[in-house]
Amino acid sequence: MSSTRYNFKKIINRLILFIGLGVCAHIIFVLSTTEKSLILYLNKLSPGHILLIILLMLYPWVSYAARVVMWSRFLKEKLSYADALRVVITADLASALSPTAVGGAPVKAALLINRGFSPGSVGFMLTYGVIEDIIFYITGIVLAGFFSAGLLSQIGQELSDFFNAYAWQIIVIVAVLSTYFLMLYHKKIPSRYRIWVYLPEKMRTRIFQFRTKMSQSFKEMSSNFTHALKNGKLKMVLSMLMLYIQWLSKFSVLIVILHAFNIDFNTIQIYVRQWVIYVTMLFIPTPGASGGAEASFLLIFGKSIPSDITYLVVSLWRLFTYYFLLVAAVIFYSLLSYFLRKEEDLVIETQD
Repeated sequence: MSSTRYNFKKIINRLILFIGLGVCAHIIFVLSTTEKSLILYLNKLSPGHILLIILLMLYPWVSYAARVVMWSRFLKEKLSYADALRVVITADLASALSPTAVGGAPVKAALLINRGFSPGSVGFMLTYGVIEDIIFYITGIVLAGFFSAGLLSQIGQELSDFFNAYAWQIIVIVAVLSTYFLMLYHKKIPSRYRIWVYLPEKMRTRIFQFRTKMSQSFKEMSSNFTHALKNGKLKMVLSMLMLYIQWLSKFSVLIVILHAFNIDFNTIQIYVRQWVIYVTMLFIPTPGASGGAEASFLLIFGKSIPSDITYLVVSLWRLFTYYFLLVAAVIFYSLLSYFLRKEEDLVIETQD
Protein backbone atom coordinates (compact mmCIF):
# COMPACT_ATOMS: atom_id res chain seq x y z
CA MET A 1 0.00 0.00 0.00
CA SER A 2 1.20 3.51 -0.69
CA SER A 3 -0.35 6.88 -0.06
CA THR A 4 -0.10 9.98 -2.20
CA ARG A 5 -0.47 13.32 -0.52
CA TYR A 6 -1.48 16.40 -2.42
CA ASN A 7 -0.13 18.85 0.13
CA PHE A 8 -1.74 22.22 0.39
CA LYS A 9 1.73 23.75 0.56
CA LYS A 10 2.20 22.79 -3.09
CA ILE A 11 -0.98 24.68 -3.93
CA ILE A 12 0.32 27.67 -1.96
CA ASN A 13 3.63 27.65 -3.86
CA ARG A 14 1.88 27.53 -7.21
CA LEU A 15 -0.58 30.14 -6.05
CA ILE A 16 2.19 32.57 -5.14
CA LEU A 17 3.47 32.31 -8.72
CA PHE A 18 -0.07 32.75 -10.05
CA ILE A 19 -0.60 35.83 -7.86
CA GLY A 20 2.73 37.31 -8.90
CA LEU A 21 1.97 36.90 -12.58
CA GLY A 22 -1.55 38.25 -12.11
CA VAL A 23 -0.41 41.34 -10.22
CA CYS A 24 2.33 42.01 -12.80
CA ALA A 25 -0.25 41.69 -15.58
CA HIS A 26 -2.46 44.16 -13.75
CA ILE A 27 0.37 46.66 -13.36
CA ILE A 28 1.19 46.37 -17.06
CA PHE A 29 -2.50 46.80 -17.90
CA VAL A 30 -2.78 49.95 -15.78
CA LEU A 31 0.41 51.51 -17.16
CA SER A 32 -0.50 50.72 -20.78
CA THR A 33 -4.13 51.90 -20.63
CA THR A 34 -3.87 54.90 -18.30
CA GLU A 35 -2.13 58.20 -18.90
CA LYS A 36 0.83 58.64 -16.60
CA SER A 37 -0.65 61.82 -15.14
CA LEU A 38 -3.71 59.88 -13.99
CA ILE A 39 -1.58 57.45 -11.98
CA LEU A 40 -1.39 60.31 -9.46
CA TYR A 41 -5.01 59.45 -8.66
CA LEU A 42 -3.61 56.61 -6.59
CA ASN A 43 -2.44 59.18 -4.04
CA LYS A 44 -6.09 59.88 -3.32
CA LEU A 45 -6.45 56.41 -1.83
CA SER A 46 -5.62 57.33 1.77
CA PRO A 47 -4.58 54.76 4.42
CA GLY A 48 -8.13 55.10 5.77
CA HIS A 49 -9.61 54.13 2.39
CA ILE A 50 -7.30 51.15 2.06
CA LEU A 51 -8.01 49.98 5.63
CA LEU A 52 -11.75 50.21 5.00
CA ILE A 53 -11.41 48.22 1.78
CA ILE A 54 -9.41 45.53 3.61
CA LEU A 55 -12.08 45.25 6.30
CA LEU A 56 -14.85 45.08 3.70
CA MET A 57 -13.06 42.26 1.87
CA LEU A 58 -12.25 40.26 5.02
CA TYR A 59 -15.73 40.51 6.54
CA PRO A 60 -17.26 37.92 4.13
CA TRP A 61 -14.87 35.28 5.48
CA VAL A 62 -15.82 36.10 9.07
CA SER A 63 -19.53 35.92 8.25
CA TYR A 64 -19.24 32.82 6.05
CA ALA A 65 -17.35 30.92 8.76
CA ALA A 66 -20.04 31.89 11.27
CA ARG A 67 -22.69 30.47 8.94
CA VAL A 68 -20.75 27.21 8.58
CA VAL A 69 -20.47 26.89 12.38
CA MET A 70 -24.16 27.69 12.81
CA TRP A 71 -25.27 24.94 10.43
CA SER A 72 -22.67 22.51 11.82
CA ARG A 73 -24.13 22.85 15.29
CA PHE A 74 -27.66 22.56 13.95
CA LEU A 75 -26.68 19.29 12.27
CA LYS A 76 -24.88 18.10 15.42
CA GLU A 77 -21.47 18.17 13.73
CA LYS A 78 -18.35 19.28 15.59
CA LEU A 79 -16.41 22.17 14.08
CA SER A 80 -14.57 25.04 15.78
CA TYR A 81 -14.77 28.56 14.40
CA ALA A 82 -11.05 28.55 13.59
CA ASP A 83 -11.44 25.32 11.60
CA ALA A 84 -14.51 26.74 9.86
CA LEU A 85 -12.47 29.80 8.91
CA ARG A 86 -9.78 27.59 7.40
CA VAL A 87 -12.39 25.65 5.42
CA VAL A 88 -13.88 28.90 4.11
CA ILE A 89 -10.49 30.37 3.16
CA THR A 90 -9.37 27.17 1.43
CA ALA A 91 -12.65 26.95 -0.48
CA ASP A 92 -12.27 30.60 -1.49
CA LEU A 93 -8.80 29.86 -2.85
CA ALA A 94 -10.18 26.98 -4.89
CA SER A 95 -13.00 29.22 -6.09
CA ALA A 96 -10.57 31.92 -7.19
CA LEU A 97 -8.57 29.38 -9.20
CA SER A 98 -11.56 27.76 -10.89
CA PRO A 99 -14.41 29.03 -13.09
CA THR A 100 -16.92 31.08 -11.05
CA ALA A 101 -19.75 28.63 -11.72
CA VAL A 102 -17.69 25.79 -10.23
CA GLY A 103 -16.57 27.70 -7.16
CA GLY A 104 -14.96 26.06 -4.16
CA ALA A 105 -17.81 23.68 -3.30
CA PRO A 106 -15.90 20.43 -4.13
CA VAL A 107 -12.98 21.48 -1.92
CA LYS A 108 -15.32 22.58 0.86
CA ALA A 109 -17.07 19.21 0.70
CA ALA A 110 -13.77 17.29 0.89
CA LEU A 111 -12.53 19.37 3.83
CA LEU A 112 -15.74 18.92 5.83
CA ILE A 113 -15.77 15.17 5.19
CA ASN A 114 -12.12 14.99 6.28
CA ARG A 115 -13.21 16.64 9.54
CA GLY A 116 -15.71 13.89 10.22
CA PHE A 117 -18.89 15.37 8.75
CA SER A 118 -21.39 12.85 7.44
CA PRO A 119 -21.98 13.01 3.66
CA GLY A 120 -25.62 13.84 4.37
CA SER A 121 -24.65 16.93 6.38
CA VAL A 122 -22.18 18.02 3.70
CA GLY A 123 -24.78 17.47 0.99
CA PHE A 124 -27.29 19.59 2.89
CA MET A 125 -24.84 22.46 3.44
CA LEU A 126 -23.70 22.50 -0.19
CA THR A 127 -27.20 22.18 -1.62
CA TYR A 128 -28.65 24.83 0.64
CA GLY A 129 -25.71 27.06 -0.25
CA VAL A 130 -26.57 26.67 -3.94
CA ILE A 131 -30.21 27.55 -3.19
CA GLU A 132 -29.08 30.69 -1.34
CA ASP A 133 -26.84 31.69 -4.25
CA ILE A 134 -29.67 31.22 -6.75
CA ILE A 135 -31.98 33.40 -4.65
CA PHE A 136 -29.25 36.02 -4.35
CA TYR A 137 -28.56 36.19 -8.08
CA ILE A 138 -32.25 36.22 -8.99
CA THR A 139 -32.72 39.12 -6.58
CA GLY A 140 -30.01 41.02 -8.42
CA ILE A 141 -31.67 40.47 -11.80
CA VAL A 142 -35.05 41.57 -10.40
CA LEU A 143 -33.54 44.72 -8.87
CA ALA A 144 -31.74 45.44 -12.13
CA GLY A 145 -35.11 45.21 -13.89
CA PHE A 146 -36.49 47.89 -11.56
CA PHE A 147 -33.52 50.22 -11.27
CA SER A 148 -31.47 49.54 -14.42
CA ALA A 149 -33.86 48.36 -17.10
CA GLY A 150 -31.74 50.18 -19.68
CA LEU A 151 -28.67 48.25 -18.51
CA LEU A 152 -30.36 44.88 -19.10
CA SER A 153 -31.42 46.05 -22.56
CA GLN A 154 -27.85 47.14 -23.27
CA ILE A 155 -26.43 43.79 -22.14
CA GLY A 156 -29.06 41.97 -24.20
CA GLN A 157 -28.10 44.00 -27.26
CA GLU A 158 -24.38 43.38 -26.69
CA LEU A 159 -25.00 39.63 -26.34
CA SER A 160 -27.16 39.65 -29.43
CA ASP A 161 -24.46 41.44 -31.42
CA PHE A 162 -21.87 38.96 -30.15
CA PHE A 163 -23.93 35.91 -31.10
CA ASN A 164 -24.71 37.40 -34.51
CA ALA A 165 -21.04 38.07 -35.14
CA TYR A 166 -19.88 34.60 -34.08
CA ALA A 167 -23.01 32.57 -34.80
CA TRP A 168 -21.33 29.83 -36.85
CA GLN A 169 -18.46 29.39 -34.40
CA ILE A 170 -20.88 29.13 -31.49
CA ILE A 171 -23.08 26.65 -33.33
CA VAL A 172 -20.08 24.46 -34.18
CA ILE A 173 -18.76 24.51 -30.59
CA VAL A 174 -22.18 23.73 -29.11
CA ALA A 175 -22.74 20.95 -31.65
CA VAL A 176 -19.34 19.36 -30.95
CA LEU A 177 -19.77 19.52 -27.17
CA SER A 178 -23.36 18.24 -27.34
CA THR A 179 -22.31 15.33 -29.55
CA TYR A 180 -19.38 14.50 -27.28
CA PHE A 181 -21.45 14.45 -24.06
CA LEU A 182 -24.28 12.58 -25.76
CA MET A 183 -21.89 9.89 -26.96
CA LEU A 184 -20.24 9.89 -23.53
CA TYR A 185 -23.62 9.34 -21.90
CA HIS A 186 -24.35 6.39 -24.20
CA LYS A 187 -20.80 5.06 -23.68
CA LYS A 188 -19.87 5.41 -27.32
CA ILE A 189 -16.60 7.24 -26.61
CA PRO A 190 -13.44 5.09 -26.30
CA SER A 191 -11.95 5.35 -22.82
CA ARG A 192 -8.77 7.01 -24.07
CA TYR A 193 -10.80 9.99 -25.35
CA ARG A 194 -12.67 10.61 -22.10
CA ILE A 195 -11.69 13.65 -20.06
CA TRP A 196 -11.92 11.49 -16.94
CA VAL A 197 -8.79 9.50 -17.81
CA TYR A 198 -6.64 12.64 -17.91
CA LEU A 199 -7.35 13.46 -14.27
CA PRO A 200 -4.77 12.26 -11.71
CA GLU A 201 -5.53 8.84 -10.29
CA LYS A 202 -5.78 10.24 -6.77
CA MET A 203 -8.32 12.82 -7.88
CA ARG A 204 -10.42 10.23 -9.72
CA THR A 205 -10.38 8.01 -6.64
CA ARG A 206 -11.51 10.82 -4.35
CA ILE A 207 -14.25 11.96 -6.77
CA PHE A 208 -15.53 8.39 -7.09
CA GLN A 209 -15.53 7.92 -3.32
CA PHE A 210 -17.29 11.25 -2.80
CA ARG A 211 -19.94 10.48 -5.43
CA THR A 212 -20.55 7.07 -3.88
CA LYS A 213 -20.94 8.52 -0.40
CA MET A 214 -23.23 11.29 -1.63
CA SER A 215 -25.49 8.88 -3.50
CA GLN A 216 -25.70 6.69 -0.41
CA SER A 217 -26.48 9.66 1.82
CA PHE A 218 -29.26 11.23 -0.28
CA LYS A 219 -31.86 10.01 2.21
CA GLU A 220 -29.94 11.58 5.10
CA MET A 221 -29.61 14.86 3.18
CA SER A 222 -33.38 14.92 2.53
CA SER A 223 -33.94 14.27 6.22
CA ASN A 224 -31.73 17.26 7.07
CA PHE A 225 -33.76 19.51 4.79
CA THR A 226 -36.99 18.34 6.44
CA HIS A 227 -35.45 18.98 9.84
CA ALA A 228 -34.31 22.47 8.78
CA LEU A 229 -37.73 23.39 7.39
CA LYS A 230 -39.40 22.30 10.63
CA ASN A 231 -36.93 23.50 13.24
CA GLY A 232 -34.45 25.79 11.51
CA LYS A 233 -36.53 28.45 9.75
CA LEU A 234 -34.95 31.24 11.79
CA LYS A 235 -31.47 29.93 10.96
CA MET A 236 -32.37 29.78 7.26
CA VAL A 237 -33.50 33.42 7.32
CA LEU A 238 -30.44 34.48 9.33
CA SER A 239 -28.09 32.61 6.99
CA MET A 240 -29.67 34.27 3.96
CA LEU A 241 -29.42 37.70 5.59
CA MET A 242 -25.75 37.12 6.40
CA LEU A 243 -25.13 36.11 2.79
CA TYR A 244 -26.62 39.38 1.53
CA ILE A 245 -24.50 41.40 3.96
CA GLN A 246 -21.39 39.50 2.80
CA TRP A 247 -22.03 40.48 -0.81
CA LEU A 248 -22.99 44.06 0.00
CA SER A 249 -19.71 44.34 1.90
CA LYS A 250 -17.84 43.19 -1.19
CA PHE A 251 -19.85 45.52 -3.44
CA SER A 252 -18.98 48.47 -1.18
CA VAL A 253 -15.32 48.28 -2.19
CA LEU A 254 -16.11 50.05 -5.47
CA ILE A 255 -17.97 52.78 -3.59
CA VAL A 256 -14.87 53.44 -1.47
CA ILE A 257 -12.69 53.67 -4.60
CA LEU A 258 -15.09 56.06 -6.33
CA HIS A 259 -15.38 58.16 -3.17
CA ALA A 260 -11.58 58.39 -2.91
CA PHE A 261 -11.40 59.61 -6.52
CA ASN A 262 -14.23 62.14 -5.96
CA ILE A 263 -16.39 60.52 -8.65
CA ASP A 264 -20.14 61.11 -8.38
CA PHE A 265 -22.19 57.94 -8.26
CA ASN A 266 -25.66 56.60 -7.55
CA THR A 267 -25.32 54.19 -4.64
CA ILE A 268 -28.20 51.93 -5.68
CA GLN A 269 -26.85 51.71 -9.23
CA ILE A 270 -23.39 50.77 -7.92
CA TYR A 271 -24.82 47.82 -6.00
CA VAL A 272 -27.27 46.67 -8.66
CA ARG A 273 -24.78 46.88 -11.51
CA GLN A 274 -22.17 44.87 -9.60
CA TRP A 275 -24.88 42.28 -8.97
CA VAL A 276 -25.25 42.00 -12.74
CA ILE A 277 -21.47 41.76 -13.20
CA TYR A 278 -21.23 38.78 -10.85
CA VAL A 279 -24.14 37.09 -12.59
CA THR A 280 -22.34 37.40 -15.94
CA MET A 281 -19.15 36.07 -14.34
CA LEU A 282 -20.92 32.75 -13.73
CA PHE A 283 -20.76 32.09 -17.47
CA ILE A 284 -17.07 32.94 -17.88
CA PRO A 285 -15.01 29.69 -17.95
CA THR A 286 -11.64 31.15 -16.95
CA PRO A 287 -10.21 30.81 -13.40
CA GLY A 288 -11.78 33.50 -11.26
CA ALA A 289 -13.50 34.79 -14.43
CA SER A 290 -10.21 36.49 -15.32
CA GLY A 291 -10.52 38.73 -18.34
CA GLY A 292 -14.28 38.36 -18.48
CA ALA A 293 -14.79 40.14 -15.15
CA GLU A 294 -12.91 43.19 -16.40
CA ALA A 295 -14.79 43.13 -19.71
CA SER A 296 -18.14 42.94 -17.88
CA PHE A 297 -17.13 45.84 -15.66
CA LEU A 298 -16.19 48.01 -18.62
CA LEU A 299 -19.43 47.12 -20.41
CA ILE A 300 -21.66 47.85 -17.42
CA PHE A 301 -19.82 50.82 -15.88
CA GLY A 302 -18.15 52.21 -18.99
CA LYS A 303 -20.57 55.14 -19.32
CA SER A 304 -20.92 55.81 -15.57
CA ILE A 305 -17.24 56.48 -14.80
CA PRO A 306 -15.13 59.20 -16.49
CA SER A 307 -13.59 57.57 -19.54
CA ASP A 308 -10.07 58.83 -18.79
CA ILE A 309 -9.98 56.94 -15.51
CA THR A 310 -12.13 53.90 -16.27
CA TYR A 311 -9.23 51.47 -16.75
CA LEU A 312 -7.59 52.61 -13.51
CA VAL A 313 -10.82 52.08 -11.58
CA VAL A 314 -11.48 48.61 -13.03
CA SER A 315 -7.90 47.59 -12.27
CA LEU A 316 -8.13 48.71 -8.64
CA TRP A 317 -11.54 47.09 -8.25
CA ARG A 318 -10.23 43.79 -9.59
CA LEU A 319 -7.00 44.04 -7.60
CA PHE A 320 -8.83 44.40 -4.29
CA THR A 321 -11.71 42.00 -4.97
CA TYR A 322 -9.61 39.20 -6.47
CA TYR A 323 -5.83 39.30 -6.06
CA PHE A 324 -5.94 40.83 -2.59
CA LEU A 325 -8.17 37.94 -1.49
CA LEU A 326 -5.67 35.42 -2.83
CA VAL A 327 -2.79 37.06 -0.96
CA ALA A 328 -4.86 37.39 2.23
CA ALA A 329 -6.00 33.77 1.96
CA VAL A 330 -2.42 32.52 1.80
CA ILE A 331 -1.40 34.64 4.79
CA PHE A 332 -4.43 33.81 6.95
CA TYR A 333 -4.27 30.13 6.12
CA SER A 334 -0.61 29.95 7.10
CA LEU A 335 -1.25 31.80 10.36
CA LEU A 336 -4.23 29.64 11.28
CA SER A 337 -2.28 26.48 10.50
CA TYR A 338 0.61 27.70 12.64
CA PHE A 339 -1.49 28.61 15.68
CA LEU A 340 -3.61 25.50 15.48
CA ARG A 341 -0.42 23.45 14.95
CA LYS A 342 -2.25 21.46 12.38
CA GLU A 343 -1.27 21.35 8.74
CA GLU A 344 -4.07 21.11 6.19
CA ASP A 345 -3.36 18.41 3.65
CA LEU A 346 -5.70 17.45 0.90
CA VAL A 347 -5.03 13.77 1.36
CA ILE A 348 -5.85 11.41 -1.42
CA GLU A 349 -4.98 7.84 -0.59
CA THR A 350 -4.62 5.26 -3.29
CA GLN A 351 -3.76 1.63 -3.03
CA ASP A 352 -1.43 -0.17 -5.38
